Amino acid sequence: MLVALGILLRMILMLAYFPAIMLHQDSQRYARVGGWPMYSDFWMPAGYPMFLWLLRRLSNQLWFTIWIQHVLGLVTGTFFYLSMRRLGVVRAIACIPAAIPLLSGDRLYLEHTVMADHLLIFLTAGGLWAATCGLVPNLSPRWLVIASTLLAMAALTRSVGVVPLPILVLTTSLWVKGSFRARGAALAAALLPGMGVFALYVGGFYFSHGQYLGLTDMSGWNLYARVAPFADCGKFTPPDGTAILCDERPSSTRPGPFGYIWDPKNVAANHFEPGPKTGRDLGEFAKRAIAHQPGDYVRSVLTDLVRFVDPAISPYRPGGGQPREILSFGWRDTAVEARVVQAMSRSYKGTNVRLHWQYLLAFYQNLSRPSGLILAVLLILTGTGLVKARGPIRLGIALFGLSAFGLYLIPVMTLSYMFRYGIPPETFIVASGVLGAASRWPRLMCQ
Repeated sequence: MLVALGILLRMILMLAYFPAIMLHQDSQRYARVGGWPMYSDFWMPAGYPMFLWLLRRLSNQLWFTIWIQHVLGLVTGTFFYLSMRRLGVVRAIACIPAAIPLLSGDRLYLEHTVMADHLLIFLTAGGLWAATCGLVPNLSPRWLVIASTLLAMAALTRSVGVVPLPILVLTTSLWVKGSFRARGAALAAALLPGMGVFALYVGGFYFSHGQYLGLTDMSGWNLYARVAPFADCGKFTPPDGTAILCDERPSSTRPGPFGYIWDPKNVAANHFEPGPKTGRDLGEFAKRAIAHQPGDYVRSVLTDLVRFVDPAISPYRPGGGQPREILSFGWRDTAVEARVVQAMSRSYKGTNVRLHWQYLLAFYQNLSRPSGLILAVLLILTGTGLVKARGPIRLGIALFGLSAFGLYLIPVMTLSYMFRYGIPPETFIVASGVLGAASRWPRLMCQ
């Protein structure tokens, strides 16, 4: 029934908003339009661009790519249902985590864009499902190989996706019992295939004479943007050549982190050419600010974490991360859309947008979004379940819950809050929260 509803929703969306949402200027970079080299963007890994390239070999009609993404969304929901059932949850309750990727308006929105987040969710969900098959009820190294491979591929779609693979290795090391040989084989199955995927990615980089891996190339710029809104050069000595970065404005009047990256008038962009080389200097500035202002850094990180639950916890300021009102079917900027359509038409056919029932789509998106209170309860259930649960349920909470925590934490530690960044971890925190509830109320488990 849920899958049927998911299919119906996607058919309606394709009819109402054809062929895709064309409001994100990153789309043309992901698509490597106009023959951009695959390893040519220092901001993002090339995993999702490779996926798009493969789809264009089948058809360069944009609607085809979007429809495949919607199919992956349906498969993602199935992964969650199968994972919950494998861990012993009754069918009705197993449908709750599955309903998020199948029916959520926010996930439908991501699937309907040329952006990498939906593929991150799909690969991570598939990897975690394979992990449950590999560890429950008995050890199956073949499934762990699949899990490791999928989770490594997730890290190549968005660099924040690097989180779940180490969690798989950690949970495998703690879960598998028996002889040293058996445990070693399990760890090898959980780790080595993923390392092989990274090796192939790096090999492709060198074979194609690539410019950038897109994994950590701009970590220095990102970390600088994280600290720039509060960095006070009166409390530390900037590294040589970076004193120009000192912002004399009160922190309350400064822009948010993205204002220090994307605003062409910002100090860093005017004095440092964006790229990995200059990022080293900016990264050193950021590390020194964190070392001398740890309280300000922790406060900024915690505030942005809470914004995933309650965006109103702090007032919005320019450059503070896109709010949910922007990532909405109800928001449309025709000027931006025209630029994206023109750019995407260099690699795709059928890029002109036709939109109907916009406010109905936006209404459904808002209606299907979990509230902040629900997210808070799910986080609490996940935390208590990690401590009190036993057996396969605890394993599932560790896999899904720790992955969600990492996906929430890494963006705000290294850059900033953005509503879009919270959608992937929210998908997994629902699963871990349901498992946490099952650990407290055994009637939710199969007898």
